[in-house]
Amino acid sequence: MNSKKVNGMFLITILTEFVIVFLLGLFYNYISIGIVSNLILSEMILVVPALLFVLATHSHLRELLVFKPIKISTVFMIILFTYLTMPLVTTINAFTMLFSDNVVAEMSADILSMPFLVMLFLMGIFGPVCEELVFRGIVHTGYRRSGNAIQAMFFSAFLFGLMHMNFNQTIYAFVIGFLLVLLKEVTGSMWGSVVYHVIFNSNTVIMLYVSEKWMPSLAEASAESLATEDLIMTISASMIVATITTAIAACILVWIAKNENRSGILTHIWKERKTGKGRMITVSLVISVILCLAFMIMQLFM
Repeated sequence: MNSKKVNGMFLITILTEFVIVFLLGLFYNYISIGIVSNLILSEMILVVPALLFVLATHSHLRELLVFKPIKISTVFMIILFTYLTMPLVTTINAFTMLFSDNVVAEMSADILSMPFLVMLFLMGIFGPVCEELVFRGIVHTGYRRSGNAIQAMFFSAFLFGLMHMNFNQTIYAFVIGFLLVLLKEVTGSMWGSVVYHVIFNSNTVIMLYVSEKWMPSLAEASAESLATEDLIMTISASMIVATITTAIAACILVWIAKNENRSGILTHIWKERKTGKGRMITVSLVISVILCLAFMIMQLFM
């Protein structure tokens, strides 16, 4: 598996999603899927083409998915790292709301209509695990074989963002994707990124249900579009908090690398940045980006 194959796989995944969306729209009066079916289908659109592509290219799945055990102390520090980086993601999310809708807030009514444990499993565990297998497993490892570590981080995070197919989630998902790959690198294992992703998504689900039950007025307000002045104030305040917590998170990242006996990995990644083994951008990647951007722009005017 290399960058060319990864880009081809992503294009097939995007085309598959477009076909399914078209068919669901065509048979809208005959086929109705709820939030549960929608979440499962979304993950299957990612996982199934990826696994079929791995088989078709005779790649070894075990070599693409690195699940080396990590220390319990590392797990706790990853949890702390997750919460410390949340203000950064919140700031970026607020910024994107200046020109796009908050997708999770728009889905909140459908999410809250389902039992908590069902949504916690689907959004907090099932979704993150599926996405980690594809993006930090197959995609990142494939890119790593063709380019240096920073190139692999950037392009795997970029595809992870594009996969969300809307400007709101694409931008902050890119940042999350970069953090997830960093955790994979400093731990030497996909367990690092899996723990972060599960904690992050589970926290989102929990906060939705807690807000609905104990702070209904806050939940209602978060689902509505805030005024530009309010958003700017939110962004300004969260930027201050994010600057502090992100700096602490960076220190935690260094500690995790040392705890997993990989203290030199961040220095190695930085020194390797000027080296490259192959071409990362291919025709299939360009086509995928154009299709995704076109779809996202269309959504802005719908």
